[in-house]
Amino acid sequence: MRPLRVGRATRDAAALIFVGILFFIGAEWLDLYERLAAFLGRHEFIQADELFIALLIVGILGFVFGYRRLHDLKVEVNHRRRAERDVSWIAAHDPLTRLPNRIGLKQQVERLKEDGKAGKPHMAMVIDIQGFKRINDVHGNEIGDEILAVVADRLRDIFIGCYLFRLGGDQFYAAQETPLTKDWEKLARRAIKQIAEPIEIVSRYYEVSAYVGMARYPDDAANIKYLLRCALSAVAAAKRERSKEPKWFDTAIDEATAKHAELDKQLRAALKSGDVRPYYQPMIDLTSGRIIGFEALARWRRSDGSFVSPTEFIPLAEETGMIGELSQILFTQACHDAAKWPRGIRLSFNVSPAQFSNRNFGRQMLDTLAATGLSPSQLEVEITESMFVNDVQLVAVLLDELREAGVHIAIDDFGTGYSSLSQLSRLRFDKLKIDRSFVSSFLDDARQAMIVRAMIGLGRGLGMKTIAEGIEEASQAETLQLLGCHQGQGFLFSRAVPAEQAISMLQTTWPVRPENKTATS
Repeated sequence: MRPLRVGRATRDAAALIFVGILFFIGAEWLDLYERLAAFLGRHEFIQADELFIALLIVGILGFVFGYRRLHDLKVEVNHRRRAERDVSWIAAHDPLTRLPNRIGLKQQVERLKEDGKAGKPHMAMVIDIQGFKRINDVHGNEIGDEILAVVADRLRDIFIGCYLFRLGGDQFYAAQETPLTKDWEKLARRAIKQIAEPIEIVSRYYEVSAYVGMARYPDDAANIKYLLRCALSAVAAAKRERSKEPKWFDTAIDEATAKHAELDKQLRAALKSGDVRPYYQPMIDLTSGRIIGFEALARWRRSDGSFVSPTEFIPLAEETGMIGELSQILFTQACHDAAKWPRGIRLSFNVSPAQFSNRNFGRQMLDTLAATGLSPSQLEVEITESMFVNDVQLVAVLLDELREAGVHIAIDDFGTGYSSLSQLSRLRFDKLKIDRSFVSSFLDDARQAMIVRAMIGLGRGLGMKTIAEGIEEASQAETLQLLGCHQGQGFLFSRAVPAEQAISMLQTTWPVRPENKTATS
């Protein structure tokens, strides 16, 4: 519309100027001024000169009025143009970080095409912030927004002279016209390092980390528009591999990404169809050899009878945010199964760090116990030390809520996480679980044996039961029992089995002496 208005105004001005010139020429040719003066002199009695002066004054005032209205119109037009620019800026930028968004990225790509720069070598990078969602869930959106704003400022300081965008959520995108691969890698490593620096907000420190995926044009992408997709595939691969190094795109990543997406689709369908179910591995009293409980473990059995390894689908569920739904389905089914066991048999259930970011998690767990009829005293919740890194105060509140209801708390994978002793001194646990990495080699490694002995002594001193996982040999079970370890689990006794088979083995007794290696019923 604007070019049409400008063209019409130009035509109107040209027409008026042309009419004015014709009028001036005609007046000059007719001696209009002399004729008008003579007429006014002959007809003084009708006061025509005063009328002419009045008309002249009205004309001058009308000109001034028109000029002022024209000035007001110009101001209004400028305001409208500025508002249009503001709306366009808002549409193309993220209001929190003030970085261009996906629309801004698309506009930048179009500008590069128009300027003929789209064919030049480009480097691209996607920075995926880890830990942001947890902070957002636990501490609220305001803290999360502050974290993102600080991260954006750090990225601005790193990517000077580069294009920088916020793709949305916790992802950023950087690009530059350059063929220098090594320089781009240096920027990526610098970004990973600086993002991991603690962030202080209201006298409290928060920590996040970053995965980085990179791609090159024209080496990786068919065009500059496809470059973002390649970088996204690379960062997805870095997250799957838990890589703290920048990850370059390659064709194998594309295949892995497609496989990852297909597994994600299948997992969602499996959760709905009930193909993911809890299996139960017995926990054995090392003195009596009898079952004192079962640990519920996730197992995904496909319709063809094959199993998907938990090492594949559990990290996938955590990455895609399905871990909460998966755990709730497993926990509900496990409670239904455990409600059929004798009262003295306990159900042990692992809780992920993602679940403990939900302040209502404890109440939801107790509601499930009530709905399924399982006594809280029959439940044992296993948590890992990594949970304390997130928010020890929230974890303490949730654990206290469960303990007050009668639920037992065990610390899993002890010695492999963070700040073990400090957390044991601050929080109350009922059981300490010795990780399989210590159990597998303690008979042949004197240092490992000392560590295992120290763990058992620590548990005894703090009034906790100790359980060793990963027991595969009778000699391991016997030695652990002699050292004072109360319970054990592992392939020596049984693998994880379906619920029906778990019930049938309740009367089984396992001797822990090395000379008796077969279970008896």
